[in-house]
Amino acid sequence: MTEEPATPDTARIAAHLTTVADVLTELAAEIEDLGTTLCLDPAIIAHHVGTLQSIDLIAQKQRWLATLLHADCPLSAVDTIGVEALKARFAAPRAH
Repeated sequence: MTEEPATPDTARIAAHLTTVADVLTELAAEIEDLGTTLCLDPAIIAHHVGTLQSIDLIAQKQRWLATLLHADCPLSAVDTIGVEALKARFAAPRAH
């Protein structure tokens, strides 16, 4: 008697991906709040503007990744990514 290969439970996979997207969105909000708090201190702005911009970019990337995971067609949604460096990473995916 041979066992049938397990078939993926697409509904369960979709639910997991939705949860991942939701967590990415939450993290983006937390990162943005952190950046906003840091921006309230003029000395931090004066000495760490590049770091603050990096914090903002992290949040943007997280939001775009969440958008891809929430999209009906993630492949088509790549065209909507507003961070060019992130978009470029999807332009020529690496072989696994």
